[in-house]
Amino acid sequence: MMLRTTMVLKMQGYWAVGSGKGGGNEVDNRIDRDADGLPYVPGKMLKGLVKDACLRLKNAGNKNYCFVDEIFGAVDLNGNMNRTMSKAGKIYFSDARLPPQLRSVLSKSETQSERDNLTRNIYSTAIDDETGTADDRSLRGYEVAVPMDLYARMECDCDKTTFDCIKKAAGKLVRAVGSHKSRGLGEVVIEFKDEA
Repeated sequence: MMLRTTMVLKMQGYWAVGSGKGGGNEVDNRIDRDADGLPYVPGKMLKGLVKDACLRLKNAGNKNYCFVDEIFGAVDLNGNMNRTMSKAGKIYFSDARLPPQLRSVLSKSETQSERDNLTRNIYSTAIDDETGTADDRSLRGYEVAVPMDLYARMECDCDKTTFDCIKKAAGKLVRAVGSHKSRGLGEVVIEFKDEA
């Protein structure tokens, strides 16, 4: 049975999801943007984060999570990456984006300044332990997105018990999204809005 829900990512602070592309003289890493020029979280990343949460519970001995390979897909255990040896998953995540009405407004050319206000540039540098001064050539700049709520669709061909386990793992164990998580970026609270 195909079950559906809306996943709400409540970004608690600055966050960065990017491909590592530089930004000229201003920043070393830019965030990824969708076709409207707005920050987003790719569905593939969401799938990986939720799979990891479920795997941690499975590996901790929670028998309710024995479904991981069946739901998320698997590759041949012998390490053969041949596509014919892999098993397709039964779960789908859309990209997490701003709500459609807000995207519609922000995608207009006259709202460029509002789009610009969705991001900031932050900088860090390495400090020499002996002198207490910045190491040469250590200044790094990162483009980050401001806190916001993003919405994604999650669909799974499974029973309700499995679906509820997936949502519980995501809500309890996914605590950060994107890059520089060890430096405090990307803190997230995940909630679900089920369809009636």
